[in-house]
Amino acid sequence: MKWNNRALLRGNVKRLLIGSAVALAVLVAGGYGFQLQYPAARTARACSGMLPVDSVLGLAGKSKLTLLGLGFHVTSREFDVSSDVTEPSGLATRCDVDGVVVSIETASGAHNAYGFYTFQDDQESLPVPMGAGWQGFMVTDEDGATASVLLSCKNWTPNEGSGILVAAESPDGSEPTQAVRLDLARAVTGAARRAAEKTDCVAEPGDSSKLTAPAAEATTVSASDATGTCKGMTSVTQVRETAAGTSPAEECVLVGALQLTAAYGPFSDASQAVVNGKYGGHDTPSGTGTHTVWTSSTCQGALGVGYYHATPVEDSDREFTSKPLTKEERADLQHFAEQSAARHGCGAPAKPTS
Repeated sequence: MKWNNRALLRGNVKRLLIGSAVALAVLVAGGYGFQLQYPAARTARACSGMLPVDSVLGLAGKSKLTLLGLGFHVTSREFDVSSDVTEPSGLATRCDVDGVVVSIETASGAHNAYGFYTFQDDQESLPVPMGAGWQGFMVTDEDGATASVLLSCKNWTPNEGSGILVAAESPDGSEPTQAVRLDLARAVTGAARRAAEKTDCVAEPGDSSKLTAPAAEATTVSASDATGTCKGMTSVTQVRETAAGTSPAEECVLVGALQLTAAYGPFSDASQAVVNGKYGGHDTPSGTGTHTVWTSSTCQGALGVGYYHATPVEDSDREFTSKPLTKEERADLQHFAEQSAARHGCGAPAKPTS
């Protein structure tokens, strides 16, 4: 028998090529499957694919180039908002990326407006405006930081959600350094922008390129030197304030006397005061209760109703039914409300009533 060496060689080469191709395909498939487990890939799939990967990984203490996902935990779940709202596909959703918790939902019927926060009735940790043209804020305390951004969707009715609310918190126990606060600001604003794109929300987001880390805390100054949320207060000598911006939650503390609060959209609808009524839980645009004096204004889009109220400072036993606001305090509440309403493009607030 004669061997055809040339044919044999061709057969060996062909088998070698086929074997190499199969091995390469297996390797590629395995590599692709491995890549799907990278922290970056898993983060990109969380919250219906609406997370800005770099900033979220930064908060989680990971790099986008991190290859090992061992011990890196990611969970996501979708949920419904109010039965009165027909939310778009992909909303509402909540995810936990290795301790970085993010919620993305419609503004109308929102579940998480105050879900992450402890700043209500707290004179130390006040909401600091996000800045850079964003309707948002950040709250910082010794355990970490939380942030929210609200986008109005011009093409959505209240029954369709009015807008998008994104809330996020840094991992428990993380020191709220400037870098952490900047990553958190980028995370919520980036998620808001991606959510708007995914859901065809026509919105006017802020300028991400101008974002900086919001201040870590409010400042206490003499009332005459106030330039932020407490500008123009006259009933006390000292105030605690933040910068004045476009935030859906704002506060001014009249030291030793009152805490003034402005709340818009889901932060008005979902405030702790809400039982019934669209004015921060009340049925009238302004009024006086045992522990609250309030007024309100009409706003556009997801801002809905602007709700402005005064409450006694923490640890005070003052009741407004027996010790009503003084003339100066009432003027301060009205001035606070008017300044905030003007910044947000809302109508003139109603006069507080006795």
